[in-house]
Amino acid sequence: METLDEIGAPSQVSAGGSLANTLVGVARLARAAGKDLRVALGGSLGTDTLGQYFNSQLRSAGVRCLLDTHQHHAAQHALQQHPQEQQQQQQQQQQQLQQSHQQHQHPTPEGHTGTVMVLTTPDAQRSFLSFFTSDRLALSDRLRAAVRGARLVVMEGYLWEMEGAEAYMAEVIRIAHAAGAQVAMTAGDPGVVARHREEMLRTIARGVDMVFTNEDEAANLVGLPGPSALASSPTASEEELEEAGERAALALAELCPVAVVTAGSKGSYVCAMGEIHSVPPYWLPQGPVDTCGAGDAYMAGFTYAMMAGYDARTAGEFASRVASAVIGRYGPHLSDEDAEELVGQLPEHTGPLRVALGGAAGQLELGGGGAGGAFSF
Repeated sequence: METLDEIGAPSQVSAGGSLANTLVGVARLARAAGKDLRVALGGSLGTDTLGQYFNSQLRSAGVRCLLDTHQHHAAQHALQQHPQEQQQQQQQQQQQLQQSHQQHQHPTPEGHTGTVMVLTTPDAQRSFLSFFTSDRLALSDRLRAAVRGARLVVMEGYLWEMEGAEAYMAEVIRIAHAAGAQVAMTAGDPGVVARHREEMLRTIARGVDMVFTNEDEAANLVGLPGPSALASSPTASEEELEEAGERAALALAELCPVAVVTAGSKGSYVCAMGEIHSVPPYWLPQGPVDTCGAGDAYMAGFTYAMMAGYDARTAGEFASRVASAVIGRYGPHLSDEDAEELVGQLPEHTGPLRVALGGAAGQLELGGGGAGGAFSF
């Protein structure tokens, strides 16, 4: 932060992290549509000023924080700092937060909240500088109860970097399925998949209903060359490079009922009910200005549409619009204004999403009413 101040680069503090971004999007879409959808984030959090800020910001967005205030999970509870995000009403609070952060240059692990600095360049790309202070997982009685009351439980891919992740996720899946909830999992990033591929495959086989990845993550998971690997290969053809994401999506669809693979400017691939839907990207006139949170926003749109009862193709198309809205602004969160506009673009008639389970006809139903909500780790 001192370096940014020295060079005169503007900055913004926001409550972020991959799944926090997603859940804020889901909550704001539900609120804009007037739906009674409870959204909660589970885990643990530091007791410092940044932790208090994180908690208050998510609550104001409609996300309930079931957070133990001692330590914090590594990725999904990090605070992201985004240049040029325009939220004038928070400037004074953010200045205080930045001063507090500078005063704690040697934090202890027990009470401080992890941070991620996101450096956004003029071409809308970003680099991350991370500081995490926790590597332990604990499934408290409070979190177990929340899982039992959910319709959809989402497990963060970055949890794989923490000790005991496989046993932790296996228990979450067991509790969720016993209560009739569906389970989704994200992949984190290609490096996470490369380091934990076997554990991730075993976990998916235990009963993960939906997997969300990008092209390289999906390719690493199923053992195929992804776009990044092919791009650096002198023998790879343009056709192989173009089709890499679709091939990975089809292979991933053999492992779980719903597989969603985002492919950047190529759009996304949604596999359900034995079919693959190639969903084109949706571009706003101004184009992207900050791609941080694009995948998180896509997942928010997709899971919201599914829980509202839309089919897989419609969910993918809606997700593309949500992602486009987020990358058209600075910062990782869907705004309330964009959420209201987006929900008005959904068709009126919905039904439960039906998919193939284990190669046999079945259905995964997330639509309809009820008091259940989305719960995330």
